[in-house]
Amino acid sequence: MSVRTKRSRWASLSLRLALAAVFPISGVAAQEPAPPGETNADEAVEKQVNALASKEEMIRDRFRRFEDRVFRLSEELADREPENAARLARALSRAGELGLSDKLDEIITLINDPSSLHAAIDQQAAWLSDADRLLSILLERDSDNEDRRDEIERLRQYRQRVNELLEQQESVRNASAQAQAAKRMGQQIDQALQRLKAMSEQQAKLSERSDAEATDPSKAGVQAKEQRHLSREAKELAEDISRIAKTTPPESADSQQMKEAREQAAAAAESTKSGGQSMSQAAESMEQSDQQSRAEQQKEAEEALEEAREKLEKAKAALEQQPSAEELSKEQQSVKEETQALSEQMKKDGESQGQEGKSGGKSGQPSQGSPSAQKKLDQAQQSMGDAAESLEQDAAGEAVPKQDEAIEKLEEAKKELEEALEQLRKEEREEALRDLESRFRELLAKQRPINEATLTLDEVGRDNFKRAERLRLADLSTDERELAKQAATCLHILDEEGTTIAFPRIVGQLGEDMETVAERLAVWKVGRVTQTIEQEIVETLEQLLAAVKKMQQESEQQDGQGSKSDGNPPLLPKSAELRLLRASQNRVNTRTLATQRSVAEGDETAEGGMRVLRKLATRQLECQEIAKDMRDRDQ
Repeated sequence: MSVRTKRSRWASLSLRLALAAVFPISGVAAQEPAPPGETNADEAVEKQVNALASKEEMIRDRFRRFEDRVFRLSEELADREPENAARLARALSRAGELGLSDKLDEIITLINDPSSLHAAIDQQAAWLSDADRLLSILLERDSDNEDRRDEIERLRQYRQRVNELLEQQESVRNASAQAQAAKRMGQQIDQALQRLKAMSEQQAKLSERSDAEATDPSKAGVQAKEQRHLSREAKELAEDISRIAKTTPPESADSQQMKEAREQAAAAAESTKSGGQSMSQAAESMEQSDQQSRAEQQKEAEEALEEAREKLEKAKAALEQQPSAEELSKEQQSVKEETQALSEQMKKDGESQGQEGKSGGKSGQPSQGSPSAQKKLDQAQQSMGDAAESLEQDAAGEAVPKQDEAIEKLEEAKKELEEALEQLRKEEREEALRDLESRFRELLAKQRPINEATLTLDEVGRDNFKRAERLRLADLSTDERELAKQAATCLHILDEEGTTIAFPRIVGQLGEDMETVAERLAVWKVGRVTQTIEQEIVETLEQLLAAVKKMQQESEQQDGQGSKSDGNPPLLPKSAELRLLRASQNRVNTRTLATQRSVAEGDETAEGGMRVLRKLATRQLECQEIAKDMRDRDQ
């Protein structure tokens, strides 16, 4: 089952349960009168009819109270949540158009006539069908939420694909730059090899002449001059080869082949330099008529030049291992086709949303980021196509600027998607915060009277409880359990949102505390421990409300300033979560002291105190786990 299906079913079930609590019709009229022939058949039928009529009257009264509540709630939300207020108003208007309240009166009349029970069943079925229409209006918000979640997921996938295209395009661009650099470097190496070959030939001839004219001192000066000239040329060539080795293409990392070529060229430069030094030493030996040293040094120079030639040949061979322009053209064309496919998919998705909007299936309002990003992708693929043509013509130098344009357009498309994604996430966070604020306020408003009633009952004294006090405690326990269920709904919202660590755990603790209070009230425990927990519930709700309100204010202040966050920012910042965690720890401390005092004063039994302390030990471990999880998240 998909996440969307689970969420949709949960939302639908929650609203249906809420409506069922107001008008639980299903199955009411499904009971048939006892078959004829039984003892007191008429009396049995009359009893069942009366029971059904009473239940239907109760349903009618509940539905009218429901309408009244919706009306008052729509007025309360008019300023703070105009969209929700408008939705409630539409629901009320639809209920009036369908005549749901009046139809319940008609059903009651039919039930009171035993001969019309089948007609009552048909009317109830029709009423339920109309009630489903009302439910669909109340579910609009959940449908919009699902649409937004779908759009967020779609934008995430688009962004991921654009990131992949960026990586591929940058790789092709770098390879193209490398190809251009390799071509230029190969030409420079060819020139260096020609110079090196000529120098080697000159050195060989000079060595032969030096050997042949070794006995003629008059030739030594001329030969030394030629040797020094060759030495200077060798040093110049070594510097040129060194520059070849160091030249890098702009904004491009070396490939393995280019790296090897540079290493070989650098080594060739060193060998050429070494040859030049040997030549210089040979010239000095000529001037000093040291024929033995001269011959050895000239031989060293020849060997160094030959070694330099071999290294340059290896450098050239490494460059020839680079991808060819034809291969790069095919790779560039492939990236272009993938970009085009993504653009077409985005266009198709946009048209699909528009069609669903026209047919009433969805809002039909795709995010503003998709069309704009799609346009950037179209521009990017145009530049990619031009680059592929340049590469096909073996003009990598012309392809690189066009590839840079494609990268720029992909970056812009990515930015458009991120801005659209951030806007949708912002709307989702704001709605979640509004929802939580409303729920926390309601919980707080209902908790305070329970606290006050508990204090009043404690003043009466447990030993003085009469039937009225015991019934009151039962009601308070039931009310507290209902609040625990509402807290569980808040926890579900936070689990669905999923960006915070401490926030949902604190809300979970809140629900546990409410359950604890309900249990204690059910057994008439209204003393210090119960009141401490109740007060902590109020303080927790106030802290949660404060955290939510602060985040809402910060969100409003950021409006118009653009996105300043990466990824999916949490519903609450770390600082707010730390404050909630600290407050939770303080509650553990306060409750521990309150329990100790209650046991010492006899208000709590030793066994009861141990049960409370064991729960507090679990709570303490949970605080530790929350702190550890927050630490791990930031690492």
